[in-house]
Amino acid sequence: MQIHKLCFLALLLSHTTSAVKLSLKTSEFIFLGDAELGPASDGVSLSRALSMTRDANPCSHGQTLWSTPLSFKPSSNSSSPYPFETSFTFSITSRVKPAPGHGLAFVFVPSIESSGPGPAGFLGILNKTTNGNPNSHVFAVEFDDFQDKSFGDITDNHVGININSVTSVVAQKAGYWVQTRIGKRLLWSFKEVKLSNGERYKAWIEYRNSKVTVTLAPENVKKPKKPLIVAHLDLSKVFLEKMYPGFSGAMGRGVERHDIWSWTFQNSAKGTVKNKQKKRWI
Repeated sequence: MQIHKLCFLALLLSHTTSAVKLSLKTSEFIFLGDAELGPASDGVSLSRALSMTRDANPCSHGQTLWSTPLSFKPSSNSSSPYPFETSFTFSITSRVKPAPGHGLAFVFVPSIESSGPGPAGFLGILNKTTNGNPNSHVFAVEFDDFQDKSFGDITDNHVGININSVTSVVAQKAGYWVQTRIGKRLLWSFKEVKLSNGERYKAWIEYRNSKVTVTLAPENVKKPKKPLIVAHLDLSKVFLEKMYPGFSGAMGRGVERHDIWSWTFQNSAKGTVKNKQKKRWI
């Protein structure tokens, strides 16, 4: 695998805290494996998306990581990670029918590892050796469009939270909640979405007070008030003092695109947001 770097512009609101110290107004992504600044449909120009896989490479997989590790705990001995929240717009485009899979994920990893992640059901996150190992220190939210029963996938179209494993600790069908008024009553209805249809979706992931929430919706839909997933998880043994946030994706024998179109990230200390980056690439 190869490591590539890409310069981009970022808007930074800089505050000095014990949690995160960010001072650069420009920085870099690191591309691992097949990840790249993706091509457009004409195959020549750039799409301006971060692409995790390449059509021409069998079992393609890759990671795009923020090149500078961010602080998530005041020290390695601290038990509670700082709160964080992130949102991003993505698309998964199946090149053949039925969808070949396998999907993409938002990840936190402890190091830049160019040879560890595997293809297909490993989603470019882990491999046979590291999967299930508590020393992997990996947190991920997967957007999976292939039902791999060996990893306990609930459907071929689901969102899951993963801790040191590609077997999700909690998962739900991909979709979003809509609130409607019937008379004097407010009722919730669930609308399923197809992750691999090439449409753009927006995801919100938040962690605070040992609670992870994941919300999903089509790009043009306002953030739903009811999350898709609410999970009470102790991440104190998962997160290290510093971690790399980013994305991963993988396909199997078929061909599928995994693109990230925009990304914002916030990390906070003591419950108050202190640092914010809006990542825009060129």
